[in-house]
Amino acid sequence: MMRLLARWGMPLAALLLVAGCGSTDPSSGGKDAGAKSTDTKNTGEAERTSKVGECPVDSPALVSARIIATVDLDGDGQGDSVRLTAADGDCPNLLFAQQSKGYVAAQLPVGEPPLTTGFAVDVPGRTGALLVTRQDHPRGGFQLRLYAAGEGRLAELKVGSRSLVPFVALDVQEHPLSIDCTDGGVVLTEAVPQETRGAGFAWDIKRTSYAVDGTEVTAGETQEIADNVPPGQLDAKYEDLVQHTAFKSCRAAD
Repeated sequence: MMRLLARWGMPLAALLLVAGCGSTDPSSGGKDAGAKSTDTKNTGEAERTSKVGECPVDSPALVSARIIATVDLDGDGQGDSVRLTAADGDCPNLLFAQQSKGYVAAQLPVGEPPLTTGFAVDVPGRTGALLVTRQDHPRGGFQLRLYAAGEGRLAELKVGSRSLVPFVALDVQEHPLSIDCTDGGVVLTEAVPQETRGAGFAWDIKRTSYAVDGTEVTAGETQEIADNVPPGQLDAKYEDLVQHTAFKSCRAAD
């Protein structure tokens, strides 16, 4: 009898040990895995909300960034303070705004003319206003840029690789233009040197509409609305072009 117990004792003990190791509720393993997945997701969310671009939200550069405009970028009825960090120091030239769902930001190129001002534009038929910024060149002239919020970023509206509004020189009358809103987008009117030169210099007046969908821009057809306009008549008939009028009909109240 003792021999029989000895023969079966060790296998029985091993079987009990294995059963004991596997007796944990399978659902607990699922909970642990789910907790790990949730922790990973929460960590990613925390990293996104704790940074603006590559900068921590509590960094001195962001805290001291100046407000350049108040714009309802997401169309929730609340104005968002658009700020710009200094050109020197940490996180230079970062344009950003805090919204209810987090931050949107755009990294401005270093070494360009300083951004001097900004304002909001309410495009008819669009949810969310556009941000318009102006950079003034120290030797004369300025650059307007348009920005829209979308997909967690502040994106400049461009046509191909260039800014939607061309650079405007003020020391010479080389590119008279105006820009305003149209239904679902913006319209750019330009005076360009006449393509077929006659007895003297003259301007052709052309107009192009651009549809704005989110952060994407689609150019419509360019129409010629006048040709062979003498310089003297340009000043008299197309004052908005000479004065480089921008968003006269849809600029939001400051």
